[in-house]
Amino acid sequence: MIEVKGIRKRFGNLEVLKGIDLKINKGDVVAILGPSGSGKTTLLRCMNFLEKCDEGQMIFDDEEFAMASVSNKKIHEIRNKTAFVFQSFNLFANKTALENVTLGLKVAKKINKAEADEIGKKMLDKVGLEDKYNAYPSQLSGGQQQRVAIARALAGNPEIIYFDEPTSALDPELIGEVLRVIKELADEQMTMLVVTHEMNFARHISNRVVFMENGSILENCETDKFFNNRTNERIRSFIANIMQKGE
Repeated sequence: MIEVKGIRKRFGNLEVLKGIDLKINKGDVVAILGPSGSGKTTLLRCMNFLEKCDEGQMIFDDEEFAMASVSNKKIHEIRNKTAFVFQSFNLFANKTALENVTLGLKVAKKINKAEADEIGKKMLDKVGLEDKYNAYPSQLSGGQQQRVAIARALAGNPEIIYFDEPTSALDPELIGEVLRVIKELADEQMTMLVVTHEMNFARHISNRVVFMENGSILENCETDKFFNNRTNERIRSFIANIMQKGE
């Protein structure tokens, strides 16, 4: 479905991604794990062209192109087939939940207001916010705001959704409501690439785990194999340290 080869990204003299190869098949839920600074978020942002990588190829829907020189038109086409959920929600404070969900439909996809509102309400219903259509972000909890962001991502009917640590900005008691929504999407075989530090969540929703460190992929394997790893001391210590912190 989507594959990247040889992605490299530098910020000044610092090489953040060092030749990443990754293939995502339709229906995959891939958890990207690793310590802070390993390049996880940068990889997601490069794959959705929120950052421009220095080198690399992408194959998307059987079409291959150079990521460093891709045209704005092609980026627009790709983004119409993908969605990105940010850790900080990125909602418009002056728009209601429904307006936040439908804005992209009306502006980017040129869908009329009545149809956009119908889609928006359906997506808000899906994430359990059927009573919050007219609420503004300031009237919503962090968990509710993130669910609005997920509804917005779903509204465009994407082929793949990128999640960048979707629970990291939430209070502990609000994390569960967001994780339940993502778990439901996984059960529906939505293709997702999820950067997370929630080990138990990754273990139960993903079918594959990618472990990154220092801008490289150290492991890319089935989830059960990753969490039952008995040979790679670095992975064993990472899992043990995270679980000990209760994350």
